[in-house]
Amino acid sequence: MKYITLLLLFSSALLGCGSKEDKAPAEVYPTVSYLKIKLDAAGHLPANPYILRFKHHKKEIVFCGVNHLPDNNDTENQMFKAIEKAFFEFKPDVCVNEGGDVSKKVFSSKKEAIQKDGEIGLTKVLADSLKIKTVNGDMTDSLEFKELLKRYTTGEFLAYIVTERFMWGQRSPITDSVAFKANYAKFIQGYIMKTGGVKLSPEEQTLNFFEASYQKLLNRPFKLEELEPTNPFDPKGKFQEIGRASKEIRDQNLLRTIDNLLKTHDKVFVVFGGWHLLTCEPGLKQIISKSE
Repeated sequence: MKYITLLLLFSSALLGCGSKEDKAPAEVYPTVSYLKIKLDAAGHLPANPYILRFKHHKKEIVFCGVNHLPDNNDTENQMFKAIEKAFFEFKPDVCVNEGGDVSKKVFSSKKEAIQKDGEIGLTKVLADSLKIKTVNGDMTDSLEFKELLKRYTTGEFLAYIVTERFMWGQRSPITDSVAFKANYAKFIQGYIMKTGGVKLSPEEQTLNFFEASYQKLLNRPFKLEELEPTNPFDPKGKFQEIGRASKEIRDQNLLRTIDNLLKTHDKVFVVFGGWHLLTCEPGLKQIISKSE
């Protein structure tokens, strides 16, 4: 009996030690709901770029929120000039960009960078001019998908992601259904499954499964020529809800990235979609207020 009691005490001690090593839950930063942020009737920001500055002691954040341009060939657009002006006035220690890791990209000129990657390319060229790092403020697709699949079924997830990240890049009417289906299969297998790490059954990989999931989610048949823009500011509909959830997940990652960078840098320059600035403003204020 004594042996059993000692064994139980020893086991409890081990479990107690293990619990101390458990990771603390990730901090959840305050944000403004996408249903409450203020835009004009066209969904535009107060300015493009809309720039906010956050400062506490020697720590500073300059966040350039942009309305993404439809044509990056407009290399002389005022948006690009304003970003460049803010950058050199601020002289940051590090940059945060949207749209993936561009740290290894090399552009021959500012014009080429803008034409290829818009404000993301411009941010990289500006960072290179001061020999500072660019850091991706977006999370990996696999992490985003993992979080979305905790909240939504596979069918709901695919109905949204495939529409947003594949169908919008297609041109209607589709005249070559064989090529279209082949490209769809590549998207599912290459992006959703390989890059995104989502396990799908053979049935879930089919175009028929997507179309059926889309119809169930939106209560209308899928027609490429009748796609409507995802509006995260529309409170009606689960499709819009998933869009908001996707953005909220990305917002938390962006705020976490900025928070971590301020631990090792004093001046952080951010170029991101303007909606993210409006919703992340409370989190940015919290981050800068606790910095030293």
